[in-house]
Amino acid sequence: MNNEELALSNESGFQGDWKSIFHRDALIWASHEYDTDSIMKPLAEFVFTLSSQFRLSPAIEFTTIDTLELLLVRAFQGWMQTSSTFPDAFERHKTAFLRQLPLYVVAVFDIVTKYNNLGLKLDLAAMKRAAKVSGSTSANMLSVEFEVIKILDSELRSSLLLGAFERFCKEYLLPLNIESKEVIGSIGMKLLRLAVAERALVYDSLKTSMKDKECFRRFKSNKLILAGAIIITILYLIPATRNSNAILNQVVVPLADDCCVQATNLIYLRDALLRVIGGQ
Repeated sequence: MNNEELALSNESGFQGDWKSIFHRDALIWASHEYDTDSIMKPLAEFVFTLSSQFRLSPAIEFTTIDTLELLLVRAFQGWMQTSSTFPDAFERHKTAFLRQLPLYVVAVFDIVTKYNNLGLKLDLAAMKRAAKVSGSTSANMLSVEFEVIKILDSELRSSLLLGAFERFCKEYLLPLNIESKEVIGSIGMKLLRLAVAERALVYDSLKTSMKDKECFRRFKSNKLILAGAIIITILYLIPATRNSNAILNQVVVPLADDCCVQATNLIYLRDALLRVIGGQ
């Protein structure tokens, strides 16, 4: 399976009120107090490596990342409740959980693969070896998956970020005929991976532009806005459209309306992405 392939995932369908799920998601992520940026960079890069090694689709790759981040937040919330009674419980739970993180990564990969494609069966033994799951932590995978589902409270859905990106590609980029679907998909996948792994770097450069911390948290949590910024970043990275203000305006104005922000916000975020690319 080509892990650069552009497709239309489950959550990016053209149902009537398709934006509502993105707005609910942004409110949920903006409301929790756990900063996952520092742990998500190595975790995302770990997921990218395994996805490439096992030739898994972008839908599985990015849904696994989203699910792992939700798992971390839900686990942190549970530990905080326990620590109100037992003060040292949070650190003990956190240490034990992070020690077994490679095992949870494999478990989430397996859950997400079944969710996305029932006909696809992972080679769990090979993935455990690739993830360097040690013998001492190699528990029964089914019991680990049940534990993950319990922590998530059975909540699982396809990656909203990938879904928004795919939708916007089909609506705004492909009709321009500026590059092939394959080239656009390849550039887009690289930008998505960069945006997820380097989230702290991308958004930290914009903190001074937003004095309202809650407003900034909502902006940072909104996957529609990030997907929109990636679309216009692709326009900049393609030589044929890099210096075309006419094409940029043709895309960014309706795109910003779809993202429910001003066009300048998408351009600010595009520039932040380009700064991270330039610094690598």
